Amino acid sequence: MKVMFVNPPFTDYAGLKGHGGTALPLNLAYIAAYLREQSPHIEITILDCEALGMSYGQIENEVRTICPDIVAITVPTPAYSQVLEVVKIIKKIDTQIIVVVGGPHPTALPDDTIIEPNIDFAVIGEGEITFYELINAIENKLDLAEVKGIVYKSENGKILHTVPRPLINELDVLPFPARDLFNLDLYQPPPTKRMSNEKPGNMITSRGCPYQCTYCIASFMWRRKVRFRSVKNVVDEIELCVKEFGLKEFNFHDELFTLNSKRTIAICEEIKQRHLDIAWVCMVRVDYIPKNVLEEMKSAGCKKIMFGFESGSQMILDNMKKKVALEKAEEAVKTVKKIGIKTAGNFMFGNIGETEETIRHSIDLAKKLNTDTCAFFIASPYPGTEFYEIAKREGYFRSNFEWKDFCLVSNNLPPLNLPGLPATRLLKLQKQAFREYYIRFGYIWEKLKGIRNWVEIKNIINGVILLLRIEK
Repeated sequence: MKVMFVNPPFTDYAGLKGHGGTALPLNLAYIAAYLREQSPHIEITILDCEALGMSYGQIENEVRTICPDIVAITVPTPAYSQVLEVVKIIKKIDTQIIVVVGGPHPTALPDDTIIEPNIDFAVIGEGEITFYELINAIENKLDLAEVKGIVYKSENGKILHTVPRPLINELDVLPFPARDLFNLDLYQPPPTKRMSNEKPGNMITSRGCPYQCTYCIASFMWRRKVRFRSVKNVVDEIELCVKEFGLKEFNFHDELFTLNSKRTIAICEEIKQRHLDIAWVCMVRVDYIPKNVLEEMKSAGCKKIMFGFESGSQMILDNMKKKVALEKAEEAVKTVKKIGIKTAGNFMFGNIGETEETIRHSIDLAKKLNTDTCAFFIASPYPGTEFYEIAKREGYFRSNFEWKDFCLVSNNLPPLNLPGLPATRLLKLQKQAFREYYIRFGYIWEKLKGIRNWVEIKNIINGVILLLRIEK
């Protein structure tokens, strides 16, 4: 049996090139690794259409060449329309090819997804064990109703849901992502996260988040439960990446890397004990950065910390259930800068209750914090989130919105018209925020003075190119 995993194209059809870099799709890499471990006889290929910049015609040629029995596609909401084009192509080639989708969009909207005629199965939630069991059931003609965590259609077209799949409690049982199935030279972080001239990679050390922010998909994907990989397991993967793949710069995608201080320190100590000379970036909250933890992180190679400030208005923070005091932001940035780690900030425009005044507060706070880099996103009400349900209930969605409009940074019109803040105005304010933040004499002069190597020069050049794209 041949199984092809597909990461759909997005940028060439709907996105803004360069805003998020190009990251290896860890979800597909994990599922492929687990399937290969459980069923070594299955022939696996991965087609990362986004990283390869593939057109629909090129995707069709690749599918015809490989002739897979099953195609599994990850479906983030912004790329849903592109996924529908891809599955249409697949079924045009051969209606007998089984199409399986998974990821945030099918998990949030399973019935809306499976009703599509060219989709055969949807994997709901965590995919490794579910996908393996589904493949095993298909291959051996077993009862599909026994596979937990899937949605499919009966012969008469009825939508069938099986029992939900429990989350994997012990993440260490999962093999490391199948990086050998990818061309790792294709992947580069955005200029805001580039920390060295070494070959970059990405990974996770945990899954989930204990918080319930209204905009975050983690709350329904991971059911508000946090599961940690062991320290040894995490650093074993780092060491493997260094020795086998030459990766020496890492972007940790954990929702909150410093949630468990003792574990964070233990990871840092293990990195140092093994003499792994790496650079890395992680995401933290402003209220989870004890000084002793930051010192350990710096000594273990942490070069930059990403903060999700989200808003300069306490009202908006409370509306999104961020559960953090606004004044913590300035304190956190000062602490990290004093330790000697670079900082990055993220803000979102367009949450419930947002006005031009609250956006003004956010822009002013961003400039006051003066992090090394800063991003201003359009808040996207992803299906499955409380934000989505509120926007739907209140009638905030534009009548002609498309799924591609859910991209956090693009030149597409945002999906919502908020009271007193239409989508057209929101997009202009986002562009204004980027312009005000980066086109400041003091900021520019500080960056020029701080140039120490060629990497920093390239980051500045790439940042300028991205700013010009945003300004279009």
